[in-house]
This record gives sequence, C-alpha cells and structure tokens, in this order.
Amino acid sequence: MNTLSKWGTNLGLALSLTVSCSAFAAQKLDSIVAIVNDDVVLQSDLSARLTQVKQKMANSNTNTPDIERLTSQVLDQLIIENLQLQLAKKQGVHIADPSLDISIERIAKNNQLSMAQLEQAVTNGGESMAEFREKIRLELTVNEIQATSVNRRIRISEHEIDRYLASNQGQKLADTEYEIGHILVSISAQPDAEELALAEQKLAEIDAALTQGTAFSSIAATYSDALNALKGGSLGWRKGSELPELFAEPIKGMAINEVSLPIRNSSGFHLITLINKRGASIQTVAQTKANHILIVPNQIRTSAQAKELIEELHQRLVNGADFYDLARTFSDDANSAHSGGDLGWLNANQLPPVLQTALDQLATEELSQPIQNESGWHLLQVVERRTKDVGQANLRFQAKHAIKLSKFANELENWLREIRNQAYIEIR
Repeated sequence: MNTLSKWGTNLGLALSLTVSCSAFAAQKLDSIVAIVNDDVVLQSDLSARLTQVKQKMANSNTNTPDIERLTSQVLDQLIIENLQLQLAKKQGVHIADPSLDISIERIAKNNQLSMAQLEQAVTNGGESMAEFREKIRLELTVNEIQATSVNRRIRISEHEIDRYLASNQGQKLADTEYEIGHILVSISAQPDAEELALAEQKLAEIDAALTQGTAFSSIAATYSDALNALKGGSLGWRKGSELPELFAEPIKGMAINEVSLPIRNSSGFHLITLINKRGASIQTVAQTKANHILIVPNQIRTSAQAKELIEELHQRLVNGADFYDLARTFSDDANSAHSGGDLGWLNANQLPPVLQTALDQLATEELSQPIQNESGWHLLQVVERRTKDVGQANLRFQAKHAIKLSKFANELENWLREIRNQAYIEIR
C-alpha cells in the first residue's frame, strides 16, 4: 500500500519520494542506474519506485505501459527529483522539524485520523514512521524549491490583471454579496385610483416610521405584503449577479442602512435597504498614523539612564517641544528616526502587543506615557486615524494570485526541462 497515495498530502507530488542523496551515502551501495551531476540514482531506488507505481496503477485500474517504457518514465522522474533536491541543498532549503510536524498533523487531520491512527496506518503499510517523515520532508523540500524557482520567473502586468478582472472569472471573483431587507406594498396588475391611494397612504406611514427611527425589520413585519414579512423582510445574502434586475442597480449605489425610494413594478411598490455587503472588493481596515521615539540601553547608556532620558523627552514634549526634532536627535528607531519618528499608517495589530494596546487607547494628537518592553523605552503619539478601503487592492491581489496559479504549471514544465538540459546525466 502506498501510504502517501492513500492519504494524500496535497503538497504537489503524486508519488512519495525515494531518492539517493548524499545524506544516505553511509547506506550500503548497490548498482548505479544513472549519474546525475555529482550524485547517482541506484537500482534499489528505481525498483522501489517501480513497485509503487505499479501498485498505484493496479489500485486505480489503470493499464500499465510495457515494462521498458514504464522503467524509462520512472527513471526520468527520479532524475528530475534528484536535480531538484540538489538545487535545494545548494540554495540552503531545509524543512525543519517544527514545519514537518505541522505538515504531518495536517495529513492526519485531512484524513480524519489521530496521530496515533496515522502512525498505525503507516506501519500497516510496511513503513516506519521515521521513513514516512523523511519522505514528507523530501516532498516539502521539492515543493519549496519549485515555488521559489518558478515564481520568480512569472511576470504579471497590470494590464493582465485588468483583463482578468474583466473576464467571466474575474467578474465572479469581484461579485459583491449584499444582505438586503425588503418591503412590498402590493397592488393589482391594473389598480384603480382608490387602490393606488391606499398604497400611497401605506407608503406614507412607512416613511413616517422610518423617519422616527423605527427598525426596518419591524416596519417590514407590520406593513410588508411579501412572504418574508415576518422575517423582518430579510432576503438574506445575495450575490449582485443573482439579484432581480429591479434591485440590482439601486443596491450598488446604496450605503449601509440606507433605504431606497419606492420602486414600482407590476406587483406593487418595493422598498429595499442595504443591511450589509461583503466580497473581495469590499474590505476596510482601521489605520492609525503615529509618531514614535525609542530609547534603548547600550554600552554608554545604562537602563536607568535610558529611563531617565525617555522621561525627560516626554516632559519636553508635554511642554511643547517638537516631536520631529526630538526623534531626529534622540530616537534609536532606525526605521523612523530619520523621518522624525513618523511610523506612517499602521494597520491594527501591526505593533508589538504592549505598544499596540497603548496606541489603541490614545486619542488623536495624544502622547503616551513612557512604555517599556524588551526592546527599550517608547513614546507614541497618534497623529490621525482613518478607515481605508482596501477592497480594490485586495481584489487585484487575488486576481494576480489566480493568474500566477494559471501560469505556474506551464512555467514549472519549462523550468524542469531547463535544469535537466543543463545537468550532466549518464544513464547506465
């Protein structure tokens, strides 16, 4: 039983890796079937992989090619894997035990197994857990070298992103979802003057209730003739592309909690409210523009002297000294001292916890008390706060990622072909 095939690591290789590397030089040598630069592929590697491939084909009822062709294909696969591992070693790619542990835990979770059950299944498959771990480590190593090598070859222009967003795929990505409330004042297909007057009176009562601040859901429950009236008129979440044409255009320009003017069609008068909206193009973040001074103890300044200096600077700022001048002169923050302590616009939780907590409690233009953490003493000052819409930036990022994924497979093939062509390979 092929353990990796059975549980699936979702890590990009169809087969577990069993290759000959310098790390295994101490093992007993057998016959060499290929020389790959300064390394080799052994007959035992080839035999083991052939067995795995045959077993997998049998399990999936796939016709097996003739043995000569299958052997050639498997040997080529081993050579390519060997070349990638050589590159990984050269570039210092190493999967540490903590990362390996997380990946193995994910394999167990994806297959609804406990770690003990996974280990038992591996053992039942004829492997030790140590062997299984090394196979996963090698697989992760190959994935890492592929990602770093191939991604740097992929170039995506702004025009490509624009074109993707204009495509059907891009439109689906950008499709905003709306949570909508609805009130219907129904009329017949051909209402007379009296029926219209009653409908207009009802609309006037609804308008008065809205003006008084009555919740839309309560008004819907009282006045709406729609089937969802007792649900407060809620239509739930609907994608923009799934909305009735009657609502699609008005909802796009509405603010949260805004109520539309009456919209008439053959069934009556409709009022809608935008309860909320979400999607890749809808994302706002709270940001704070802040100033910062850092004083750290050093070879010529003791901890006590650092504390004394930060307290002095705090008092000078309270007395009206210019933050820019003091930061330029005294701050040990290499990233902000040259700009007078300006940290720029910070997203929530961008600072270390102690500093973030202090920043969140400050009013605009307020100066903090001296704050100590492991890096030294700090002064913070809030310059301005804002809510920034990053939805379009997020949408373009997702589009770029989708384009990169679509290009990756083809570029991976090109890269693998190149490293094979550039290598010294001798088939024995």
